[in-house]
Amino acid sequence: MSAIGHIETIPRVLIVDDNPNNLGLIVDHLEGHGYEVLVALDGEEALERMPFAKPDLVLLDVMMPGIDGFETCRRLKAQAETQDIPVIFMTALSDIDSKISGFAAGGVDYVSKPFQREELLARIASHVALYRSRRTLREQEARLRTEVAARRATEIALRESEVRYRRLFETAADGIMVFDLRDGLVVDANPVCCQMLEIERSNLQRMSVADIPLLREQSDGSKVLSTLCHEGQARWEDWSWRRSDGSTLSVEVNASSYLAGERLLGHCILRDVSPRKEAEAKMRYMALHDTLTGLPNRTMMMDRLNHQIMEASLNERQVSLLLLDLDNFKAINDSLGHFVGDGLLEEVAVRLRSILRESDIAARLGGDEFVISAGGLTSEAEAEQIAQRVLEALEPIFQIEGRSLNITSSIGIAMYPQDGKEAQMLLQAADTAMYKAKKDGRCQYRLFSQDLSIAADSWHSLTNDLHGACERGEFVLHYQPQIAIGTSKVVGMEALLRWNHPTLNFIEPSVFIPLLEEQGRMVEVGRWLLTEACRQNVEWQAMGITGVRVAVNISAQQFYRDDIVGSVRNALQETGLEPCWLELELTESLTLEDDEATHRIMGELKELGVKLSLDDFGTGWSSLGYLRHFPLDGIKIDRTFVRDMLEDRNTAAIVQSVLDLARQLNLECVAEGVETEEQLAHLRDSKCQVMQGFLCRAAMAPNESAVFLKEYLSQNQVT
Repeated sequence: MSAIGHIETIPRVLIVDDNPNNLGLIVDHLEGHGYEVLVALDGEEALERMPFAKPDLVLLDVMMPGIDGFETCRRLKAQAETQDIPVIFMTALSDIDSKISGFAAGGVDYVSKPFQREELLARIASHVALYRSRRTLREQEARLRTEVAARRATEIALRESEVRYRRLFETAADGIMVFDLRDGLVVDANPVCCQMLEIERSNLQRMSVADIPLLREQSDGSKVLSTLCHEGQARWEDWSWRRSDGSTLSVEVNASSYLAGERLLGHCILRDVSPRKEAEAKMRYMALHDTLTGLPNRTMMMDRLNHQIMEASLNERQVSLLLLDLDNFKAINDSLGHFVGDGLLEEVAVRLRSILRESDIAARLGGDEFVISAGGLTSEAEAEQIAQRVLEALEPIFQIEGRSLNITSSIGIAMYPQDGKEAQMLLQAADTAMYKAKKDGRCQYRLFSQDLSIAADSWHSLTNDLHGACERGEFVLHYQPQIAIGTSKVVGMEALLRWNHPTLNFIEPSVFIPLLEEQGRMVEVGRWLLTEACRQNVEWQAMGITGVRVAVNISAQQFYRDDIVGSVRNALQETGLEPCWLELELTESLTLEDDEATHRIMGELKELGVKLSLDDFGTGWSSLGYLRHFPLDGIKIDRTFVRDMLEDRNTAAIVQSVLDLARQLNLECVAEGVETEEQLAHLRDSKCQVMQGFLCRAAMAPNESAVFLKEYLSQNQVT
């Protein structure tokens, strides 16, 4: 064991000899010194055993039956797997030629018989150690080659990765800045970031994040560093600053931290959101202004009027609302064409602006109807002065498309607070007074008074009659179908509230719904409406009418003053309607309150499984932000846009933009108020999915709705 004590594994020796006496002598001696010994009686057996035995050395007798030792050695050296194994010849031959033949055959040494045991053991030990050392060196060399190849491959991959990173970093459309979170110094920034911050890269890389002027303006730079150090990531939706050329840049910032070796780095991505904000501003402007004249539309006017009323109530002042209608405009429009009519409306808007005070508001309600709201007045006489200025401004001849036109106006005046304390009441009073002016001969104004119209008295009478109407069963639901334009399939039925007055028959929703809201009764009526609409859909399904959702309008009072989630849940549980067949239509005025409560309520409604859509899209304070932030399934294009889209290019562009936007956000789009085949054809070409309007059917009573659905489904739908 002492001779081979430093070898990790037991060395193996193959003895090839046909003499049992020699074998016994050598085997005992080698095994006694810690060797593992294998035996072969001739050359053929040795060659067969070599691939499996894999010895560290071969003791090979020269003179053997069959192939002799020289030939056996030559064959071993001819094979790749055994050519390196050392061979020591054993022979009684002592002539020089035999020894030379042995070395020529590939042997490494010669021992003569009879053996000197210690000499034999020393020679074996030396050659085994030399063989093992060489083998170890070869293995180490192979491992080194593998490691070198792997390192080279890693280095190449790292270089390629660095090239790809730099290419992405340098050519990214977003600004990218990297900084050390421990000392706050900028490590790197791409060209877009430098351009955004208007700082050369060489200068920026020497700066602290806390010292970058634009970041210091938006949020303390040290706060950015602190946030990333403690939270690991941060996001700022809107950083805006004015650039040296006067333009405004708005960016969305996403930041995160990461370890690079032992360095803690911060990574900021600055994305230019100016185009998106411009699009939102443009759409907001279009939603609040008349596309033809640029004047505020009804929505904006009513909002401003409410502000004027609030200020007047605090200052004990009056507000006048002047509603004016152009006399004989329809005849001009029909006889001379829409280009002349549109040009006339634009010029009227210009003249109205010219006679207003800075605090007054002029708006176009639609068609040839304009309205002027003037606050801070002390008497009706001041309102009459404004009306007189309007009449005088319209007196000069209009030159439109080479034609000389004379146009006059009939004006109705309502005053806050005597003619109404709500904006809608003032508008109705002014409308009553305007019709009185037309009836009296046109081209004049009239002040509203209680004896002008029975309608004004009816308003108060109806207010009283509304009390208990729901309990008495006077409210009913009518249903208007929603049709898939591409397949003519009925996909939904909108539930519309109707009041069956005991003496006046059916009252228009535009009359009694404002009264319900004024009285705060929409919560109570809304609960009944929800349950009744769900019950009706269950009844249709029991009749075999399936695959049709029912849509219900939700008012702002229901949404915020009632437990709307609980009301919807109770209606579904009470009637057994599956949530997927109920759609809630939310008004844009409701989504004005883009706060945590709105998001929470909408999220809980979505968890119930119902669908949410935005009603009358484009008429209120529309914002792309609503569609990005709120969990909506669809939007509805207001009937006013559908009505005017064939005659007004701006309106058509708005409709197309809404459809494109809905498609990109995967929202279903329903066009309301479709009344003609031409409108339907335009919507079909524009790839609108769903239509609703008189072209298909007006709203129907429940029994009539069931008959319609059965007939329509049997004729038009594939089951």
